Amino acid sequence: MMKYLLICFCLLLFIDASAQQDTLHQNHKFYYGVGLSGGKGTEDGGYGELHLYLQRKTNYIAFKSSGISEFELFGDKPNPSISDVGIIVGKSYSFERYINIKLGAGLAFTEQISRGAFLYNTCKSMFCLFDHDVYEIVTTRTIGIPIEVRTSFLVGRAAALTLGMSANLNNANSFCGFSVGATFGRLRDRVK
Repeated sequence: MMKYLLICFCLLLFIDASAQQDTLHQNHKFYYGVGLSGGKGTEDGGYGELHLYLQRKTNYIAFKSSGISEFELFGDKPNPSISDVGIIVGKSYSFERYINIKLGAGLAFTEQISRGAFLYNTCKSMFCLFDHDVYEIVTTRTIGIPIEVRTSFLVGRAAALTLGMSANLNNANSFCGFSVGATFGRLRDRVK
C-alpha cells in the first residue's frame, strides 16, 4: 500500500500543469526562502522543521531538516527522538497571487534515538535524594525518502505563513509531521 501511495505521489510531481499559469514569479530568475515551523508528529513529542529552498520557474530544490523529540526538563534518561536531514526536489504551483503549493520528494539521512536497557542507578547509599537511573542509548541510522506538501499564504513579497505535512519513509521507523510556520526570503515579485 505504501509503495502505491509513493508511486502516485511521484506521478503527481511530474504532471505538467499546462493550464495553470505561475502568476508569482516573472521578473527574477531565482527565488529563495528560509522557513521555520513547528507542530505535532506521529510519534510522541514535538515536531520541528528547518527548510531552505531555491526555486526557478516551477521547479525547486530544498535542504530540509526535521525531527520529532520528547522533551524532558530534568532527568538523565535519553529522550526518544527521530530526525532527518535531506535534499528534496519538486514542483511549485501558484494560485492567484497569494497562495503557493509545493510538492516534493527526495533522499534523507535518518537517525532514531531510543532508550535501551537499564544499566545502573547512581545512588550509593540508603538515603539518596538526587539519584537517577542510567540507561543504554540505542541509535539507528538509515536512508529514508522524505515527502512534503507545503502551502504558503504570501503576506508580502518577502514573508509567508506556511502549513505543511512532511513524511519520511524508511525501514527503521517511518514518521510524519504536521506543522505551522513562517518563511522569509525573495518569495515573489512586487504586486502592482
